[in-house]
Amino acid sequence: MFVKITAALLAALILTACGSAAVPAAEPAEGQAITTGIEFQRGFLNDNVYHSELGDIHCSSYIPESYDGSEPYALFVTLPGWEGLYFQGVGANMAEDFGPEAIRYNGRMIVLSAQLDDWGETGANHAIALTEHFLEHYNIDRHKVYLHGMSGGGETDLLVMGKRPDLYTAYLMTSSKWDGDLNVLAEASTPVYMAIGEEDSYYGSGSLKSAYAGLHKLYEGQGLTEEEIGQILVLDVKPGSCFTQRGFRDQHAGGQAFTHEEEIMGWLFGEHPAKRADLSGTIPEELEHVPESYERPAEHPGTLEKLEYQTWESFSYEEHSQKLTKTAWVYLPYGYTAQRRYNVMYLSHGGWSDETTLTGTPDSPHAFKHIVDHAIEDGKIKPLILVLPTYNNTSSSDSGSYSLALRLTDNFHHELVSDLIPAVESKYSTYAESTGPEGIAASRDHRAFGGFSMGAVNTWHTFEHCLDYFRNFAPSSGGPTGDGTYMADIARKSGHTPENFFLYTASGTEDFAYSGFKSGIMEMEKTDVFTFAGSEREGNLTFREREGHVHDGRAANEYAYNALHFFWNG
Repeated sequence: MFVKITAALLAALILTACGSAAVPAAEPAEGQAITTGIEFQRGFLNDNVYHSELGDIHCSSYIPESYDGSEPYALFVTLPGWEGLYFQGVGANMAEDFGPEAIRYNGRMIVLSAQLDDWGETGANHAIALTEHFLEHYNIDRHKVYLHGMSGGGETDLLVMGKRPDLYTAYLMTSSKWDGDLNVLAEASTPVYMAIGEEDSYYGSGSLKSAYAGLHKLYEGQGLTEEEIGQILVLDVKPGSCFTQRGFRDQHAGGQAFTHEEEIMGWLFGEHPAKRADLSGTIPEELEHVPESYERPAEHPGTLEKLEYQTWESFSYEEHSQKLTKTAWVYLPYGYTAQRRYNVMYLSHGGWSDETTLTGTPDSPHAFKHIVDHAIEDGKIKPLILVLPTYNNTSSSDSGSYSLALRLTDNFHHELVSDLIPAVESKYSTYAESTGPEGIAASRDHRAFGGFSMGAVNTWHTFEHCLDYFRNFAPSSGGPTGDGTYMADIARKSGHTPENFFLYTASGTEDFAYSGFKSGIMEMEKTDVFTFAGSEREGNLTFREREGHVHDGRAANEYAYNALHFFWNG
């Protein structure tokens, strides 16, 4: 990590996360050494070098004196044009004003001006790696991560936006062109402001006009209103007078003027709506019945893979005295590719069951596997990864003992975070950049846990112990594990505000667990933590019931199907 600009930490080359705070590490991790610069220019420390796995990445950095890692700061990454690339000379990037001007807008913001080697794929991958490195090792507010590109830097940024738009809160492109794929950006709905001169001498304004029209059409297709589109997509084509008034005769070179326009820079660092890709959909008033045809094999089926992983005996877990090899089944959607990132839902079985109960095996798939296949095929559920673990401990029959299962589900969080998630998300393509506690926490928005009956009890315990690592929860017909006040205290003590999690709950009116389950949910809603809602924009809790449903597998499949229909389908 780059040097913090205070004498106290000048020698600290790496900062590593510890919970939400950052502390100096004793030494840089192998393969991740940092060489810091020694000269300042315009308040920035020049020529810091991050020796990444992709190669050396050069950068000028500004880190406020007030930053000590105890509170999250914003992050702004700016990519200068051709004249600022590294081969042009150390500090050539600082000729552009965007980095220094950004400091005026937020005193609690780290600013990086990158000096990349090119403005193509290598540069884009380096920009992503640089951003990810700061996100992992500094205490960064993930809702305030901004990207800018000028001229050739804008061309690099369009590649970044085609790969990882999810990393950034908002993006400003100035005096550049856009001729890349718009679909990834539209799916992420990262807010974009495009500014250019009507007669830009290098690019013209046609490509940005076309990009704007293309994105606008894609957002219309998503059902966004004009007002909603206007909040995340802006095209600002400036007349020649805008540049001559600032002393520029050439509109391309005059792109520097945009950094002095408060309307533009204020937009970038201002408030932005939550990304639709980060939000789930709208919950219908009634549960959707699973179509009968969905219980038969689909034309485009996903695959089930057996995953073995090492863990420890549940009741002596912290002593690590008895090693166990356990199995989970992993569902991969049709067309799964490592080139795409997937949300992950961990689904727990109930009592008298195991890891094969919900989806079956490749040789004997169960109805729920077909249901998910069809729902993805029909666009009702976005392609995702399902993980089917077991809380059974030393015997496959452990879940058949009610009292034992209660204790095992309360302990399962140890294995879940330390062993299972790392095994799954280091092998498959998810949003986790790393599978230590920090990396898992950083990707919590893309992870859910759910279950029926004793699987619901497991879900409530996961909410209790793992709120740092999961955003969405889907317990049905089981629990809660405490009264409303108890559940509210769990959320308060976690440090997560009510808008940072969602509970999708369901049961059936003829289910023996219905009365106690519904009563517990209603008591939760009476607190100041939980609010009934039909979407994440409105609250963080929903309860749906099915008239006549009993405590059986058909009900469990329907509740899980509806939860998956909601999660990540904004």
